[in-house]
Amino acid sequence: GTLQALRGECPDDLQQDIFEQGWTHTVWMRIEEYQRVSLKTIAEAVLLCSPNYLNKTSLPLCVSGELESQSLAFSKQTTLWASPANAGAMELAN
Repeated sequence: GTLQALRGECPDDLQQDIFEQGWTHTVWMRIEEYQRVSLKTIAEAVLLCSPNYLNKTSLPLCVSGELESQSLAFSKQTTLWASPANAGAMELAN
């Protein structure tokens, strides 16, 4: 549902703590790879509220086998084209 709909389902006395504290909003997807990203986001938020991590702003979490932890490369030399009509594409390509 929409964030507004979720807020409407939340008890009034909890709304400020849940919706107005600057928490990262996590979208839950049906695709397994995206679920791992969502779980990492949720786990990081919970850990950052625990006493051991209160002085941190982020944590280097990883899930075994996730794409982020794998070394990815093209199997042969590849040319990357960056359109001048795509703002920021050249900067990202470099």
